[in-house]
Amino acid sequence: MSEYEEILMCKTSFILGKDTSQIKLNDIIEELVKVIEDNYQNQWLRNWEKIVTPPSF
Repeated sequence: MSEYEEILMCKTSFILGKDTSQIKLNDIIEELVKVIEDNYQNQWLRNWEKIVTPPSF
């Protein structure tokens, strides 16, 4: 395994919170997409709350 592959494996393990060394690439991609979608949705909801929540005085 190249140094670059080891770095990617460490990064994906960190992002997913588990050891990815024995997981199929397609499964890793699927899980990373879910993380990205969840983060995007959470960010969108936080921005929406700022728009619809009136300021408190």
